[in-house]
Amino acid sequence: MIIFLLKSFSVVLLVFGLNYIAQKFGPKISGIISGLPTGSFITLLFFAIEFGTSYVKDTALYNIHGLFAALGFSIGYYISTFYKGRFEIIFCIFLSFIFYLILVFIISYIPVHIIFTPICVYILLLICAIYYAKKEQYCIVEQDKATFLDLILRTILTIFIFVFISILPNYLPVNLAGVFSSFPTVLLPVLIIVHFNHSNLQARTLVQNTPFGLTCVVVYSFLVYITYPLYGVFIGTLLSWIGSILMMLIQIRVFRYFKLL
Repeated sequence: MIIFLLKSFSVVLLVFGLNYIAQKFGPKISGIISGLPTGSFITLLFFAIEFGTSYVKDTALYNIHGLFAALGFSIGYYISTFYKGRFEIIFCIFLSFIFYLILVFIISYIPVHIIFTPICVYILLLICAIYYAKKEQYCIVEQDKATFLDLILRTILTIFIFVFISILPNYLPVNLAGVFSSFPTVLLPVLIIVHFNHSNLQARTLVQNTPFGLTCVVVYSFLVYITYPLYGVFIGTLLSWIGSILMMLIQIRVFRYFKLL
């Protein structure tokens, strides 16, 4: 029960924090931050607490592998935002899930490699980040504050998604549990909130900027793979976060130099 409460509190705090950032600083910044290893950090951390560091070592590379599917989710949502009509949010969610599940099915047959998998995923995410950086960005338009019912529904959705992902190791082999651990657990609720409260344009801006942050997940999960067995959960998590943040700072400087950010 304590583990469940910790999971719920952690992921809800992240989602509402990112939603606040989107309101305060715009969906571009929120998209970049939601691409950071927030979801993977919580998922892999609780995998380690519940199933041990050796299990996380096995799943960490598959977590990187799963970023192919996470990117597919973002691309599917981005494409679907060009449709504007009745049930547009439902259509966006449906199409993004189709993209995600198709890619999960494909990559589940492709073995991971300690060197080539991180490099290939990183390069693909970087290409997408450069492509999206040249696209138009849309700011948040002020809206009325969320009602109590809105907050309750968001909280339930957030907890449901994360708890579902976190119990998969009980029912799936390590490769599939690892792939699903990179599901955009934190991004999806934030995306729905922004889309519902604002428009498809702000939601599009949010997903445009997630590949930039997802590159840091590659670094984070790779460092988890290396550090958890050597230094344990606490030190391994700290070193992995330091490495991913350093990567983010380097990328920001490079993108600003080439006027992409």
